[in-house]
Amino acid sequence: FESLKNQVSPHFLFNSLNTLSSLIEENPETAIRFVNQLSKVYRYLLQSNEKELTTIKEELEFLDAYIFLLKTRFGEGLNMTKVLPDEYLSTLIPPLTLQILIENAVKHNIVSASNPLTIEVNSCKEEHICVVNNKQKKTINVASNGLGLANIAAKYKLLNKPAINIGDGATEFIVSLTIIKN
Repeated sequence: FESLKNQVSPHFLFNSLNTLSSLIEENPETAIRFVNQLSKVYRYLLQSNEKELTTIKEELEFLDAYIFLLKTRFGEGLNMTKVLPDEYLSTLIPPLTLQILIENAVKHNIVSASNPLTIEVNSCKEEHICVVNNKQKKTINVASNGLGLANIAAKYKLLNKPAINIGDGATEFIVSLTIIKN
């Protein structure tokens, strides 16, 4: 379980530092906010390594900082919505689950102002959270070892929870996760 929790893409830090480098001269105020959000992201990453589960509320707060970094990088090329009922906020999920799914969507799809990637986190059925993105596969092959989804599936299995469901349709990609009650 410990090794699964330590799987975070080093490319994320590299891309974030490149974005920050551009912002410093172009928009110093946004650069300061970017550093603050990047700090929140890494603080959460370090703290989440100490937990098997976190509340949906904590995961969504972390996701706000993570999405800010992505939106700063991709601008109008990324549309993100989160629509979850309030009663889900106190339920549990393995840390970084939603982040991994969003990272995968960005990794495997075109993200541009002319072809925006749309990602939605919602309650797709009772006691489930779905992460849905439109499919617009990159034309170049993206190196992928499938670890992101495999790690999430392994976490749920280790917690003796129902398996995640993956729907890979023609126009959208959906991952459904069971929420865990306290």
